[in-house]
Amino acid sequence: MPRETTPPKITHEIKRLCRKIAPKSKLLVVPVKAAPDALLNECFPNVKSMIEHHGGEMVSGWTIWQWANILIEAEAHAIWKNPNGELIDITPHDDGETNIFFLPDDNVTYEGMRIPAHRMALTNSSLVKEFIHLMEKQDAISCSTKSKYVSIPFELDMRLRDLKIRFNTEVTRNKLCPCGSGLRYKNCCGAYI
Repeated sequence: MPRETTPPKITHEIKRLCRKIAPKSKLLVVPVKAAPDALLNECFPNVKSMIEHHGGEMVSGWTIWQWANILIEAEAHAIWKNPNGELIDITPHDDGETNIFFLPDDNVTYEGMRIPAHRMALTNSSLVKEFIHLMEKQDAISCSTKSKYVSIPFELDMRLRDLKIRFNTEVTRNKLCPCGSGLRYKNCCGAYI
């Protein structure tokens, strides 16, 4: 799967996804300054620990990610509002992000269980629509328990893997895109890379 990263700019599709999730909130650009003891991708415990040691408060909401020109995703996230009122993402990310797009949302409440993501296809590919549907099924399973270990049905896991392999298939710019959109790679998923 193309890497999940902060989108290069705020697009019409991102604005539409944000309006759907939290229509009264404004999308913010927040700097990432990982705390020295912060755990990778563990925002809620990281912010809680930061507040205990340095004060401030937690701001809950959604980080916006983009997977090439395949899809955009809003993932539940928490950032730190320091005692001076600055918003900082203190959690390190897989790809070494320096800034994130963050949509504040008071309705995001972390109670030790994963929170389902919101996703929107950026292509008309039936494979991408299937992938999003399967990811939503996986979310429903993994968000139903506090356990770190979740049993995903074999068929679901294998189909997700198959689609990820297909989306990662290397093709030349003028070949049809492996996402199944019917567009040339250079005009589809390859346009973002």
